[in-house]
Amino acid sequence: MGLGNEPETANVIRIGVLDNDPFALDAMCAMIAAMSRDFHVVWSTGSPAVAIEHCHNAHTRPDVFVLDMALGGITGADVCRRIRRRTGEVGVICVTSYSTDVYRAEAIKAGAQGLLAKERLKTGIADAVRRAAHGLPTAAQAEAGFHDAASAYALLSGTVPVKMSEDMKDSLSAREKDILRLYAQHLTTDEIAQRLGIAKGSVFTYVHRAADKLGVTSRREVLEACARYDLL
Repeated sequence: MGLGNEPETANVIRIGVLDNDPFALDAMCAMIAAMSRDFHVVWSTGSPAVAIEHCHNAHTRPDVFVLDMALGGITGADVCRRIRRRTGEVGVICVTSYSTDVYRAEAIKAGAQGLLAKERLKTGIADAVRRAAHGLPTAAQAEAGFHDAASAYALLSGTVPVKMSEDMKDSLSAREKDILRLYAQHLTTDEIAQRLGIAKGSVFTYVHRAADKLGVTSRREVLEACARYDLL
């Protein structure tokens, strides 16, 4: 399922869903949509990168983002954190097939509004979605330590990873480093594209790839991380 139709009423809650298991993704979308006429799944995806982009884009940003915690090469907490560093306008609900004790601390630190076991979604997801649409955890989730979206955003906004693995430090390609060096020298995107003989869109693509590799969400944060860890 890609982007859905626009909601027809002002009262609907726009929901985005991420799960790398296509069967689980379809089942979760169907279950959520069937719970209330106000719940509108505007997009679903198995790609963390696509989900992050949708949540950063004002035109595709949902009111509530529901995501699985186990996504393969990236964790749900990583995805949540990348979104929360950029915005407090999306309520985030994490779900898991495992014990919630395994992921609770990670989800809280990443700025989510709640964590639910998949086996209990039918009884807990509706209230969680309605609360998250206002950026709030449910009473039970708040008691467990989850914060509202605005407070989580205030804590995470503009941060870069405190630690960076050697793999992350070595992950930038030569072209990505070239482009970031030029940005660090205060060249504009147009000037960088002209100097390197590539399209302007390609410059943005390289920066986006670098951001993904370093676990940040913007060009400014990429440059901050590069300066902090002497990557260029």
